[in-house]
Amino acid sequence: MNRRTVLSALLVPFLLVAGCGDGKKGEESAVPSDAIVSVNGKVLTERYLEDLLPAGEKTPFSDSEKAAWVRQWIEMELLCGEAVRRGLDNDPRVRARLESLEREYLADHLTFIELRERIEVSEEEIEEYFEEHKDEYANEYRVSHIMVNTLEEARQVQELLKKNSFTWVANRYSVDPVAKRGGDLGYLTKGNMIPAFETVVFDMQPGEVSGIIQSEFGYHIIMLVGMREAQVKIELADVREMIMNELVLRKREAAYRELMEKLFEKADIRYFNGGYPEEGVQTDTAIVEEPSDTAATDTMTTEG
Repeated sequence: MNRRTVLSALLVPFLLVAGCGDGKKGEESAVPSDAIVSVNGKVLTERYLEDLLPAGEKTPFSDSEKAAWVRQWIEMELLCGEAVRRGLDNDPRVRARLESLEREYLADHLTFIELRERIEVSEEEIEEYFEEHKDEYANEYRVSHIMVNTLEEARQVQELLKKNSFTWVANRYSVDPVAKRGGDLGYLTKGNMIPAFETVVFDMQPGEVSGIIQSEFGYHIIMLVGMREAQVKIELADVREMIMNELVLRKREAAYRELMEKLFEKADIRYFNGGYPEEGVQTDTAIVEEPSDTAATDTMTTEG
């Protein structure tokens, strides 16, 4: 996403909070000294523009980038003002959506502030993580997988694996292009496989078949075909950035859960409709369902 797109995304919530132009003309004497442009009396100032620009950018916004954003602000203000003139802001559905967008933005900003203040990864933590996972970095894992689009299809695959080999099922039912070679992904190392796989593969033995694993791509069942010593020795310097990202992600998730637990404890939450029962907090667990005791390995006789 380029910076102009980011600015466009930021524009909407700020207009929601500040309100669209109401068409009232401002007095000349009331125009701020840092005014950039006015649209039907609604003034955009340098200070307001700086508030809209994302903080923490390594490269300052150029004059041309700012000019392009000002143009977008003008267009948005014209459209927003026309919508108000037509009375669209009084539509109950529009009001509900506007209020929802404002709440979402405020919630996102609060989360950003909380996580930014709580997350810090030390060099000692990075070194400790590397030592704890040294064995995972020292090996390569040959993995095969079957990928389908739905949980129901994944359960059907589990049933098929009770009577057929992994290769046979992968060739016929996996939607991944590599399915034509039995779902073989080749040798993978820590950091270059789907994150949801890592939490499972490192606890498996060669020939073992996993349960159903959900990822951003679909539902998987994987088999650890084998493992060997890594062809290239991995040093801390090689994976320092990767470890940093992993620890930051973990701390973000932990900080978010802690924040929500505190807010839930202080809140007065009541349900008035039995059709909306409260569910448990979802976790980012990779395994959706554990493997069946009778899941087949690739050594079984295939069915033609």
